[in-house]
Amino acid sequence: MRTLEWLMVVLAAPAIVWMVFLRRPWPMWIRLATDLAVVVFLAHTAFEGVHWQMAPIYLAILLLIYPLLRQRFPSRIAAPPFVFSIFLVLLVMTGLSLCYTLPMFRLPKPSGPYAVGTRTLYFVDPSRTEMHPGAPHIQREVVAQLWYPSSALTGKRAVYRLWKETDPRSTYQAVLPVDALQDAPLANGRFPIVLFNHAWRGFRNRSTFMEQDLASHGFVVIGVGHPWNAAIMQLHDGRVADGRLQVDLGNFYGPPALTLEQHEALADSEMRIQTDDDRFLLDELTKLDQSPNSPWTGHLDLTHVGAFGHSFGGAVSAELAREDPRVRSAILLDGILTGPVAELGLSKPLFRIMAEPPHFAPGGENSPDLGTRVHAQSSLLGEKQLSASFEHYGGYQVMIRGIDHENFTDKGFFSPFHSLSGIGSIPQQRAATIITAYVNAFFIQTLLNQPQTLLSDQTSPFPEVLKFQHWQGVESNASQH
Repeated sequence: MRTLEWLMVVLAAPAIVWMVFLRRPWPMWIRLATDLAVVVFLAHTAFEGVHWQMAPIYLAILLLIYPLLRQRFPSRIAAPPFVFSIFLVLLVMTGLSLCYTLPMFRLPKPSGPYAVGTRTLYFVDPSRTEMHPGAPHIQREVVAQLWYPSSALTGKRAVYRLWKETDPRSTYQAVLPVDALQDAPLANGRFPIVLFNHAWRGFRNRSTFMEQDLASHGFVVIGVGHPWNAAIMQLHDGRVADGRLQVDLGNFYGPPALTLEQHEALADSEMRIQTDDDRFLLDELTKLDQSPNSPWTGHLDLTHVGAFGHSFGGAVSAELAREDPRVRSAILLDGILTGPVAELGLSKPLFRIMAEPPHFAPGGENSPDLGTRVHAQSSLLGEKQLSASFEHYGGYQVMIRGIDHENFTDKGFFSPFHSLSGIGSIPQQRAATIITAYVNAFFIQTLLNQPQTLLSDQTSPFPEVLKFQHWQGVESNASQH
């Protein structure tokens, strides 16, 4: 809970407790505290923003106006019944429970020397037509949220998500501030570019903790929004592209049941769209960097570009690196390769940061259950292809004990309950520290040419690291430690 929210509860509590245990008129200090609770509620509404988890507490504050008026006009307003007092207690307890279950979470503060700014840009590609099922047959649009080093130390903090990009449960995230400053000026300098590709049905800032931290270390991070695959996305004219209507590639066990061939065809089709989105976006960024009227002029170093992504977004990042000579390196966040890069490998620095892999029952690839069979076949094939790329071209891989797929996203901060966060056994704050350390080290080494001991030391400083591997490629034997 935020400052004014706690203050609201603290100021309202004396009046409620008094009504429950002492059926006598309020003393002056309780009347003043209740007056202040109402004032704080109004200030919270204006400055922090209301959200549904606090709704029971809001109602309790408003209902307190009734006994407050009774204290001032005792001859006109009847005393509230005892059950009224108990109802207020239940409202406050319910609100506190909701705020604990889905809190107004705080992401880790960026660890680098720069302040961070953010701005969202919208681009339309006239050379391509939207082809997703259910989408209007119009020119393809790409959304980019930029996280960048800023010269500003104060300003309006950005909100975590736009209102139209939330669903009923996540509307509170539209008033949830992050550390980045909205539309802040860029810092002086020319900064390498790193593109972030979200997971299937993810969104461009689903890993804000990584994007902000990387930007604070001197990178311009582009959170790429891929409309009609991202969960919910607001477009330039206010329309909303709902990717939840598309087939869920990661759900092997729900309808529709896909064969391995159908699964690969769907992945290849979407990869082509998203890789083209990324390449188009790099072209547009080049124009912005060269435009005399752009705030980005001279700040975007398109000769030092990296890409990373979560799950399917990691595969898109690797394929982008294979196709586009501007992209020098790529990171897979708990993903495997798919598409052409899976078959051909990547001859550029490639790094996979992963959770412990799922364990399939022996012979799962031959299971009579279609979902189990396709899941096992897809995973085994992906691991085989990734290993072939590492062995031939080299690369890095780190496996972290106690994390799960969602530890690579902000979802791990959404709730302290595993059923809502989906994280592994170690706290999300700790997982974020480890993951961002490796992400930053890899891009500092591959884009800034500054060797990092984290990628060369035989012993990791993090005891949670289960295995670190470094392949040199065909020129030398793989070194593993």
